[in-house]
Amino acid sequence: MRRVFVAVAAGLSTGCAQTPQVPALAPSALEQQAVRQVIADALAADAAMRDADSLYLIGATVIADGRARQEAPRFAGVRAGGQVSITASALEITTYLAWGSVEYRWTAETGGSVATGRATFVLERLGGAWRIKHAHSSVPRPPAG
Repeated sequence: MRRVFVAVAAGLSTGCAQTPQVPALAPSALEQQAVRQVIADALAADAAMRDADSLYLIGATVIADGRARQEAPRFAGVRAGGQVSITASALEITTYLAWGSVEYRWTAETGGSVATGRATFVLERLGGAWRIKHAHSSVPRPPAG
């Protein structure tokens, strides 16, 4: 009886010690495109100073250069009167969450101003659509000197 108890207890303790892994999907091209499109739309809405609340979950947090932002421009380096293009990106997608990072470039429509930035995103699938849960962006700082 004692051996059975020890064997069961050992089995339970090893089962409890393991952390379940969230399986990453082998995302289809359509799934990746859907996530990329939400991110691109959020950046484009910022440059156009358009309301983009439909892209965000209620209570989403957006941080730009260390400050919370709740309306456009939400992303670091982006200002009115320009366009944003994504220059590099990486994504991971699971069943209900996606996260990724992008490098972007904001270019003024007039005057030639340019700003580059980096952003990380966490998106959640809600009702079959991807919505931004958290975004953090920053622009590179010039070296001290």
